[in-house]
Amino acid sequence: MKKLISIVLSILPIVANAQEEPAIPFVACVEETGEIFRGTAFGADAGPLNAVSENGVSCEGEWKRLPLGLGVASFTCDDGRTGTTIYHYFDTATGTAIGDGSLQDGSPTRFWSGYRLEDYFKTKDPSERERMACQPEQMLLS
Repeated sequence: MKKLISIVLSILPIVANAQEEPAIPFVACVEETGEIFRGTAFGADAGPLNAVSENGVSCEGEWKRLPLGLGVASFTCDDGRTGTTIYHYFDTATGTAIGDGSLQDGSPTRFWSGYRLEDYFKTKDPSERERMACQPEQMLLS
């Protein structure tokens, strides 16, 4: 249990090398539409984040670690949408934080953050990948 708590405490951002202001890449998917966002979260315990969708929608917000090691992020997009996500799982093999959230209209979203996102998605079972609204290959294109 202590090991699990220790792992969860390091959920977001995942810092490979201790830096003053780490920049952690993330991808997000709006589950109902398959819209993909790619962005960056900054800071070690809290900080700004920004993302741009494949449709050109820009979002900005803030994230922070919570006392139990979970992470929360809130954001506002230039098309008027707002949302929140909770990072609740940490994949130790790849250093990827995974979260679920929603837009203000209730549309579910999923988020993945870390330096080794490609490695994380490679470990997913093909049948699980087929059920995802956004395909990893599309999400990881820069």
